[in-house]
Amino acid sequence: MNVFRQSSSRAILILALLLALGVSRPGFAQSPVPPALPAQLISVAEAHAIIEGANAYAREKNLRLGVVILDASGEMVAGEHMDGAPGRNIQFAEGKAFAAVMYRTTSETMSELYKTQPARYFGIMNMYGNKIYLVGGGVPLAVDGKLVGAVGVAGSNQDEAAARAGIAAWENVRTNLRK
Repeated sequence: MNVFRQSSSRAILILALLLALGVSRPGFAQSPVPPALPAQLISVAEAHAIIEGANAYAREKNLRLGVVILDASGEMVAGEHMDGAPGRNIQFAEGKAFAAVMYRTTSETMSELYKTQPARYFGIMNMYGNKIYLVGGGVPLAVDGKLVGAVGVAGSNQDEAAARAGIAAWENVRTNLRK
């Protein structure tokens, strides 16, 4: 009789554990089709159009730049540095683009916070550490008023102008690239 009680107690305990873990609920079953990824707001081809536009500007001015394109979530879509430009320019450009996409304004605007709101400036720097770079050269990318990403350019004192040249090149070819 005692063995029967132990067996039934164990069975009840195991059943309760399975119910608590939700094994019997169909909501935890794996779906045969994984959920769809969200639509990409800026394609790799579009990112390369921005990079080429910025690089064309840089060649005219005899500059050597790094250019990075991030999507609206801050993930890198594409990035490269020109021949002769230090590889670290990619890190700087990514930090500028990250500032632009996170705060939906230029990194130049964000860099001015140390003058007007130093507590906010240093708070942002402490929050994001080496992921953000509050220096001019990061510009948000928008389509029909909707943020789709950001471009960051690093390596000169004309970084924002190069970023805007890249954006202009992208706007000229964007419609054709999205077909």
